[in-house]
Amino acid sequence: MVAVPVGVRRLPASDVDGSDLEGRPRTLRLESAGHWTLLLFLGSRCDGCLPFWAPLPGPAACGLEPRDAVVVVTRGPGDEDPSAVAALAGHHRADASGLVVMSDAAWRAYRVLGPPFFVLVDGVEVVTEGVAWSVEQVAAEVTRARRRPGRQGAARA
Repeated sequence: MVAVPVGVRRLPASDVDGSDLEGRPRTLRLESAGHWTLLLFLGSRCDGCLPFWAPLPGPAACGLEPRDAVVVVTRGPGDEDPSAVAALAGHHRADASGLVVMSDAAWRAYRVLGPPFFVLVDGVEVVTEGVAWSVEQVAAEVTRARRRPGRQGAARA
């Protein structure tokens, strides 16, 4: 097992640069105060990732508001087969909604060591992160993080 990096200083929100499943460049803008984004770092050959792939969870299933986003981030095409990722994600849904980005840079920027992992960004900084054991566990972590006093756009109890 590898220790999850933890620290007092939060990582700032960082846009996700990568490609879509067709190989076209894609940038997801995450720097927007009050807009929450859940990044799910998944792999196509990861057994622990399977509950997140079918079907891809929407914002409500992950403890977010409908206006918030859930984005799957895989490693880049050098490490992941885009057709395998498309098959897991449901190719039509992934392309239409931009739910999947292939990006080695995002894995480095958010210090992700392996899948399944999640990072919650509030548009300013990383609010919480950790190993994604199940959709329900991630939703509970997201809900808990959003309810902390002083959070911008905090969920109401």
